[in-house]
Amino acid sequence: MNKLDTQTHPLPWWAAGILLGLVQVLAISLVGPLEVFNEFVVADAKALEQLAPEYAESHPLIGDEEHTTFGYGWWFCIGIVIGASLTALHLRTWKVRTTASWWRRNHNTPVGLRLIAGFAGGVLMLLGAGLARGGASEHFISGWAQLSLSAVPFTITMVGFGMLVAYLIYPKTPGINSRGQ
Repeated sequence: MNKLDTQTHPLPWWAAGILLGLVQVLAISLVGPLEVFNEFVVADAKALEQLAPEYAESHPLIGDEEHTTFGYGWWFCIGIVIGASLTALHLRTWKVRTTASWWRRNHNTPVGLRLIAGFAGGVLMLLGAGLARGGASEHFISGWAQLSLSAVPFTITMVGFGMLVAYLIYPKTPGINSRGQ
């Protein structure tokens, strides 16, 4: 580890991973499996109630309490954004980017296409998780902490296809430095 790494990173990657895993097990033991997918459904329902109240009132699912009440998953999502922001500010790595160096090196396309590609990848991942009867966070994050059998094929499939897609989209890899730029 060089001097820069010890000054900006308070924990080695493996210690941070163990700490994160222990926090996750604690959270699951206190409130149950981490579910964040439903929170986006609730946010959509709340937006529909404001934008199209007639439609929201007649929809069979939107009136259900499960789809109209924010749960702990909402705070989990907010905590991820706040925690990542505070960490980036603390490590002085905050940098607004519209595209990654990997995309720039492999594709000579506008930023909008990169954003569309990222959105499409997220939709496909959520679709796959939904077909497996859950969300990506439920299968991958909570599933492993609970030793759930469904986590194994989901993770193998997600990582395998992720590697294949990365190989196809990023055949030329740029150099990686300690700041991740």
